Amino acid sequence: MSERAREAELIEAHRAGDRAAFDQLVDLFKQRAYNLAYRWVENREDALDICQEGFLRMHRAMQGWRPKSSIFTWLYRVIINLSIDLRRKQSRERTVPLEGGSASSPHAELPIASGEIGPRRAAGMKELSRSIQEAALRLPKRQQKAFVLRFYEGLPIREIARIMRCSEGAVKATLFQGVRKMRKLLAPEWQQREQGNYEMQGYKTSHQISHLR
Repeated sequence: MSERAREAELIEAHRAGDRAAFDQLVDLFKQRAYNLAYRWVENREDALDICQEGFLRMHRAMQGWRPKSSIFTWLYRVIINLSIDLRRKQSRERTVPLEGGSASSPHAELPIASGEIGPRRAAGMKELSRSIQEAALRLPKRQQKAFVLRFYEGLPIREIARIMRCSEGAVKATLFQGVRKMRKLLAPEWQQREQGNYEMQGYKTSHQISHLR
């Protein structure tokens, strides 16, 4: 049975009064929901709080659910919105450590390519990661969402369109605008690093953005 079919089956069971069905839906989605929230907020407790609120909203929405799309697509959108709202609130209140999380956190380490990496290159990649995330937080909310879904989550345009409830053409236009603004925000950083001859090829997201310059 496909995940979509299993999801539909559990939703119907929940609406028919099966209390265990909702718990099974949570089990089906909880790891991906947590990973998504953590990728945004980089703090375990904040990510868990976001997931809890997301699942509470999903529970309330399920009684009137009309299966035009996957309920996980709906949950995905809720998790992103909650995460963006929290990050923006934190950025107004204090400086948020974008490298946050413990060494045991699932996304605490940067996705560095295999092979030996010298300390200078590792430090350069971490600084670049911080700059990219800080620049992304300065994008308008819709551009920020599209940017992260595409370049951090690696989702196809069609799936992003479903999550954002818009056409694929609108997603492409939003990404174009977001990338153009990111280029301007990061231009001083690129220039400084090129002058300093940093090696940055090991970091996935920086590589994806750099080829758009």
